[in-house]
Amino acid sequence: MFYHLCGSCNLQSAESLQKAGWQKIRDGEPVSCNECTRKCRLTAEGLWGAGDQVRYAVCDKCPELDACPLKGRYYC
Repeated sequence: MFYHLCGSCNLQSAESLQKAGWQKIRDGEPVSCNECTRKCRLTAEGLWGAGDQVRYAVCDKCPELDACPLKGRYYC
C-alpha cells in the first residue's frame, strides 16, 4: 500500500505515519496527495470533467488554492 503526501501534509503527518509502521520510500512531492485530494471539492463532487469556468469558480472559493499544485487544471 502507498500513501502519497505533498510537502505541507508531510510536515504534519510524517511522524504519525512512521509510528504506524509506514516507511518513507522517496523524497519530493508527488502530483497527487491523498490528504489534499480528499479535501478537494473537484474530486469529492466529481467536477474534474466540468468546464473551465465551473472548475475555476470552485477553486476560487477554496482556502487551500495557494498551496494547490493543480488549481483546477488537469493534464492528459
